[in-house]
Amino acid sequence: MTHSQQPSVFEGRRQRLTGMTRRTVVVDGHRVNAFEAGDGPQTVVLVPGIPDSSAVYRGQVPGLLDAGYRVIAPDLLGQGDSDMPADVAHYTIAKDQQRLWAVVDALGVDTFHLVGHDRGAGSTWAMAAHRPDRITSYVALSTGHPSARARAGYEQRQMSWYMLRLLFSDAESWLRGDAEGEGGAWSTFRWWVGNHSEADAWIADLERPGALRAMLNFYRANIHPVNASMTPVPRVRVPVLGVWPTGDIYSSLEQMARSGEWIDAPWRFERLAGAGHFLQLDRPDAVTDLILDHTERHRDRLA
Repeated sequence: MTHSQQPSVFEGRRQRLTGMTRRTVVVDGHRVNAFEAGDGPQTVVLVPGIPDSSAVYRGQVPGLLDAGYRVIAPDLLGQGDSDMPADVAHYTIAKDQQRLWAVVDALGVDTFHLVGHDRGAGSTWAMAAHRPDRITSYVALSTGHPSARARAGYEQRQMSWYMLRLLFSDAESWLRGDAEGEGGAWSTFRWWVGNHSEADAWIADLERPGALRAMLNFYRANIHPVNASMTPVPRVRVPVLGVWPTGDIYSSLEQMARSGEWIDAPWRFERLAGAGHFLQLDRPDAVTDLILDHTERHRDRLA
């Protein structure tokens, strides 16, 4: 199915959603940006990962609106137009959850369908596990249940090598430099994201003062042994769709396919060919159709 294109805009070279209402919610003194549109009886919340912002879902918003949903697309702290505080402690997965709950509460949403990718999947898996009374259904893009990911074996550990490299004190200069890739400024970053066509927009965002540090702070807060205090995510009692793109260079098949072992509700696993880790951009219509199929199947669960 082909969906009409959501207007988007480059502010400079920075990609942003347009045609939606911009909201700002202040949580613990920090501004969290969110875009919303539609007035349907059910809501879909789209949570992005690294190095994205809410703009990564620009290919999904039109189809969701056409299907009659209200859509909310927040920027996590350090992303898009949300604040970028310097303190690592603000970037824990637990803090991400608190801010997402604050956004949906401030926008008057009681129950909703939830979609999470990459960093956004870290918080949204936990949200689905802890509040099945509020999450109607959940879609995990690329990133499986944390317990499945932890048990995914050597292949996943190999694919997660970059998380350790980004803990080094020179991580900012490394990403900005040309130690890897084809040379020139930000060559290593381009190489790290697989020379994706969105790299220019991501770099434009990360060139803002404090933005690259904010991105790295997520790894420092949740991976670094000095700071990390991640609470195990419980079993999930919400219908879950897990979508794994076959070209993902960061997340293995096993960590998504085994996620069903931690789900006490309908579980569906889909491989998506022709897409890498940034599947919302690589195959936007296919991702939209998968989300819609899942939300429609379970729309009456909390009715």
